[in-house]
Amino acid sequence: MKESTFMPILDENFEVFYWSKQYQSHDWGRKPDKTSENYSEIEPLFRLHSHDSMEVLVFLGGKCEFYCEGQMYSLTKGDVVIIPPYAVHKAEVSDFDNYERIVTTISESLLAEFLSISPSMSDSIIYHKTLGSYVVHPHSEHLKEILSLFQEISNRIKGNRDPYSFALHYLLFRAFEIILNPASSKPTSSLSSLSSDADQRLHSIIEYIEKHLTDSQLNLDNISSHFHLNKYYFSHYFKNHMKVPFYRYVLLKRLATAVALIKQNEFSIEEIATKCGFQDYSSFYRLFKKEYNLSPKNLQKELRV
Repeated sequence: MKESTFMPILDENFEVFYWSKQYQSHDWGRKPDKTSENYSEIEPLFRLHSHDSMEVLVFLGGKCEFYCEGQMYSLTKGDVVIIPPYAVHKAEVSDFDNYERIVTTISESLLAEFLSISPSMSDSIIYHKTLGSYVVHPHSEHLKEILSLFQEISNRIKGNRDPYSFALHYLLFRAFEIILNPASSKPTSSLSSLSSDADQRLHSIIEYIEKHLTDSQLNLDNISSHFHLNKYYFSHYFKNHMKVPFYRYVLLKRLATAVALIKQNEFSIEEIATKCGFQDYSSFYRLFKKEYNLSPKNLQKELRV
């Protein structure tokens, strides 16, 4: 099955994409070239997108501004970006020649297992969510340990050992324990910090969207009315702070939810369209194919192989 780099399809529980001057585990770490055969797969990585797995990016070098759920960060070497499932995000890279990073995607099921083993890890996720910060900077000794663990994972995968063995799961678990432990790092401030009142309003809007995401009546008219705002003001306010229009933000999250349901293989595509808040199957089909360059039914067939 051909995997989409834009929408990670986790046949197993996790994937690691390593890009450094010493080793590249894939071919999409360089600047997207419109003439290349896989441009359509690479380019979406560098625009706003969302997917159903948790993602962790360890930034090793270059120049990159990272956007996640309305927050913008200018990354420095050693920063670790923690991207929750379904979060809308993108990396804006201006120095591809020196761009180095490790990206790990981990399925919700494996993450749930990790959290069940380590209650403190679960508390840490809540802590980071409460802070509203998606980037941390590990202390030097902890960063060395994180890099050592990922290097061992990379070596084992390069050595053609079982990439989903207990040993690799344990190494990944240890890396996540360090990354998510508040004592191991300090939060990195966003470049787009809001005043406390504006921050609370935006937080309330995001919470409302999460709660009503699958409601087909979630639209600009209704949400602006709920918050007693003019819809044109609301539209401008949302795009200004979230760096993405309201409609597209909701669409990306709904499509990522649809992907998760397709993977579960418990509902028909038509049922999934309804469950994800789309008013009709034809619009769901069109938007899904436009976003992922793959129809929902073809994805379902590929996942069953």
